[in-house]
Amino acid sequence: MGEITSHPSQTSTPLRGPVIKHDGKGTLVKLLTWNIQAGIGTNRMIDYLLHAHRQIVHTPSKTLALRNIARIIAPYDVVCLQEIDLGGRRAGFRSQLETLAALTGHAHVAVQHNRTVPGISRHGNAILSHWPIKHVRDVKLPGRMGGRGCVLAEVAGPFSLTVACLHLSLGAKDQMAQLSCIGEILRGNAPWVAMGDFNCSADSAPMRAFCTIAGGMPPRQGPATFPSWSPLHDYDHIVGSAGLPLSCKRAQPARLSDHLAVSARVAP
Repeated sequence: MGEITSHPSQTSTPLRGPVIKHDGKGTLVKLLTWNIQAGIGTNRMIDYLLHAHRQIVHTPSKTLALRNIARIIAPYDVVCLQEIDLGGRRAGFRSQLETLAALTGHAHVAVQHNRTVPGISRHGNAILSHWPIKHVRDVKLPGRMGGRGCVLAEVAGPFSLTVACLHLSLGAKDQMAQLSCIGEILRGNAPWVAMGDFNCSADSAPMRAFCTIAGGMPPRQGPATFPSWSPLHDYDHIVGSAGLPLSCKRAQPARLSDHLAVSARVAP
């Protein structure tokens, strides 16, 4: 685990982008998490075959996908993204985070680089916020294979909120170790939210253990998010610390990835 700086700007100067009218009344905070699949845009099973080349090279369809993703995430105050490409060949050698932040007007971002496939891709997680971000931490998660991580940051909005953006491995054993690691960090840092692609359901053993360790509110069966064209599994979650009033949790219908986005609100 190590400290990382905000990206792409080292200052609090907002990136240029459209003016976003989000709720500034009271303490309402709008949250969203999304595994965006690097803009590849798989929205039916056969696309894994037909769009296989998009895993390797940049295409104009990804530019359009990012614009559509930006349109959806722009109104949310805090956004966590997984499987974002940070400037590999398949992203046209430009960070998708920079593109999205410029389009949405999210002036404050934190980014974590997890894995590089030489000559093809640079995988990462990212937090985008309309409010300042501080105390950013890059946590490389344990597991049989590397490349999974969690980026944590404190968002200075209407109230201070610790945000963990994570992407877990597929196996339950690795998920248990990874969520135990994150839980130990979050414990005692309430209020917090953990958002991302957990690759496990709300009622799974790793999720229950995580909530026990971190002091989280065990989530009810979440909205199904995978695969996006016929959702069967609740793999993507927004989990809050005990006592944090998390409401209006729902899957968003846009099929721009093989995962659906999940949104929620906090109004303490």
